[in-house]
Amino acid sequence: MPTADDIRKRIVEHGMSISDRVIATLPPRYGLMVEQIRSISRAYKNDLDTFLANLSTVKGLDILVIYLALLAVLYKHKALSDGELRKLGEAFERYVYDVFSASRARRALEEAGVEREVADDAISNVARALNVIGSKYKSAYLWVAKQRKISHFENSIRSLLFRGEGGSRVGRGVKLFLRLFIHDANIPLAIKIAYTHEYKKYILHGDIYTALVTLRSGAFEDVASLTAEKVKARVARRLLCEAREGRQRCGDVVIRLESVRGLVRHVGKISGDPLLYERGAYDIGVNYCRDLKCDICPIRDVCRRYIFVKLK
Repeated sequence: MPTADDIRKRIVEHGMSISDRVIATLPPRYGLMVEQIRSISRAYKNDLDTFLANLSTVKGLDILVIYLALLAVLYKHKALSDGELRKLGEAFERYVYDVFSASRARRALEEAGVEREVADDAISNVARALNVIGSKYKSAYLWVAKQRKISHFENSIRSLLFRGEGGSRVGRGVKLFLRLFIHDANIPLAIKIAYTHEYKKYILHGDIYTALVTLRSGAFEDVASLTAEKVKARVARRLLCEAREGRQRCGDVVIRLESVRGLVRHVGKISGDPLLYERGAYDIGVNYCRDLKCDICPIRDVCRRYIFVKLK
């Protein structure tokens, strides 16, 4: 029988086989910038000065960072679908293109169908952040490229883009922006994080789909914690009920997301690559686990299939 570690490895492998949704939905011009950054970072990952010198040749790099910052703030209000991401990217490229301004950004967000109040909040936060970043780092891309510690970078994102706000929704936006720049599989602009063990310190957000896959697959079962033991006990009781009474007569195991978020984050950490684990688990959760498409799921041959587990 596959172990919990085997399951985690398969989730990470799936994460490696797909692209981050934000990057996959970028307009072609921005997608080209991503490939340029990857090429430069891989060539000069051990030489920060040469890396920075070569980055200066990537035209429009600040605009890419600003666009992703805007997306991160929008995520505070709502997780965006692939269609919404594409629409936003196309509108932003058309109206902002090479010079960011509040009026241009507002036209782009309006065309993309973003509510006025939400758009105003996002533009205000990004404009404020750019003023601070400009005085300290000179440009948005240098702010990211010079980051060395995940914890410092995350605190900087929260402070600059979200005015120090807390809460789960803000955390979702913070993690979005952070993960985009700290891994070779995304946009390795923060090379001192992406090409050292520092990227393994990433703590995933713990959304409902990632949590659902973590619990239903059994990826948590070798974790020695009180929360893990409680979940295992509830799962065991349900399986015992099925053995005695049959599936139709046994109730679902309903768990509050907040009660297992720490467990899910720990599972991501011990997977060896928390960012790819999060990407893989989220994709499986959205595209397979949510609708119980077990027979075509990428981890169907190792998953425990605890489909009776529900999250609220």
